[in-house]
Amino acid sequence: MVKAREPYLVAGSKGMLGTDLVRLLQERGIQTIALDLNEIDIRRADSVMDAFIEYQPGVVINVAALTDVDGCESRSEEAYSINALGPKNLATASLDTGAFLVHISTDYVFDGTKRTPYMEEDPINPLGVYGRSKAEGERLVREILPKMHCIVRTQWLYGLHGKNFVEAILSQAQKKDVLKVVNDQRGCPTYAPDLATSLIKLCELCPPGTFHVTNSGETTWYEFAWKILKLAGLSNVRVEPMTTEELGRPAPRPAYSVMDNSRFVALTGSSLRSWERALAAYLEERQAAMR
Repeated sequence: MVKAREPYLVAGSKGMLGTDLVRLLQERGIQTIALDLNEIDIRRADSVMDAFIEYQPGVVINVAALTDVDGCESRSEEAYSINALGPKNLATASLDTGAFLVHISTDYVFDGTKRTPYMEEDPINPLGVYGRSKAEGERLVREILPKMHCIVRTQWLYGLHGKNFVEAILSQAQKKDVLKVVNDQRGCPTYAPDLATSLIKLCELCPPGTFHVTNSGETTWYEFAWKILKLAGLSNVRVEPMTTEELGRPAPRPAYSVMDNSRFVALTGSSLRSWERALAAYLEERQAAMR
């Protein structure tokens, strides 16, 4: 492992994860360069290299991505330019300047046919354009930066600074008495600040390789929705299960994508709190932000 060197450059700093990550880095007194699309276009090698030359980052954290899973099916060129070419450009610039790259990936690189939590070394087999573009991004980062990268796979992300499933459920609950939610996809909701805290721990260690990082436990979207309504005190709204096939979304999704976090726990000596506790914290912070 190499020693972390400041400043840290965050690409995608104004997104849901990026916003929390920048805040937590700055709270810890870490010199942070926060760049979003108007300051660094990861799709363009010249834009990336210009930023690296100007700021001379020691650690680069790529949280920029096209995460519209269904939209990627009809925007494949854009998906690959952001999710694959972008990481390639960041890895190439990191190689040229000696920076360590932390790259965020996804459970969608798996096909969901397993029935026990996915390990980092399990074979990947993405089902749709989003997963394939992210898998290609992983491959390019590993190929270009074999010893100076850390790939972090996560899933079902939500937080205060972007569109997410929790907000969608709460919004629908204001309009409907009955919500139908998919009950045949299994994973783990992950709270953005918890993931951001874990990313900072990994940045301090700069461990090469791939890590799975999610909140603890597992659930379905249906069970997640039920818990959201319960904790929000919306007992008048009923949740009914439905199948993925009934929902009829354009992009295929892994039926089971729970990920094993033991490699991260062994390295850092810490595990993320349960998804239920994280959700309760989110709802409390959301309420406080609305006051």
